[in-house]
Amino acid sequence: MDNILKKINELNPGRNILSADDESFKLYGTIHKGFKIDSLAKYLEQDSNVSDELVYLADVPELRKDFASELQPIIQRVYAGMDVQAGRCLARNNTLNALEYHLGSETYISGTDMVMLLGLDKDISWPEGKYDTSNIKAFYAPKGSVIELKGGCLHYVGINVYRKQGINVIVMLLKDTNTKIDFLKGKESQDKLLIAKNTWFLAHPENKQFKEAGYHLGLTGENISFKTL
Repeated sequence: MDNILKKINELNPGRNILSADDESFKLYGTIHKGFKIDSLAKYLEQDSNVSDELVYLADVPELRKDFASELQPIIQRVYAGMDVQAGRCLARNNTLNALEYHLGSETYISGTDMVMLLGLDKDISWPEGKYDTSNIKAFYAPKGSVIELKGGCLHYVGINVYRKQGINVIVMLLKDTNTKIDFLKGKESQDKLLIAKNTWFLAHPENKQFKEAGYHLGLTGENISFKTL
């Protein structure tokens, strides 16, 4: 792990990528140790067809059914009995582009090495709904990590360490997160960031896709990008 972290820092001088085992990561989340994920790791390895297009599936019911013996202990410990969905995220990505946050933890089981770009919702300035990307911290987590991001932790698609592999993760969230809004949105400052159930989203104005979609252009500063191995 140390060797890979050294390589990506050398490839990206000034980015100061830290290990997710660093004490400072505790502001954003927890790396959980000791969970058995052998079958889940094999599943991710076998189903790893990534492309340049982001693929996100909020809920893949067969995961809960087929891998209950490994997923259920994680869900019980992290979510303490709450109703949870388990989905997938696959992509090649080397640029920040956006940040989002949720109520409740977001938990990853990573099938690849990845770099997470993270912030805190307390640093969003209101009523504008703006966030300066200079506040972002970068953390490296190796393949096989079980990563819990706290509610309110700003995040988006991880950065792949290896372009060929991309990122390939199982994503757990409170049930119905990232599904279609079926209620009348409010008119307070935070409501303009709401794009799905339990998902508040800030896009960078340099991202043409998000700009054309009409998402809130709340990120100011550099649209951070990385070179990958």
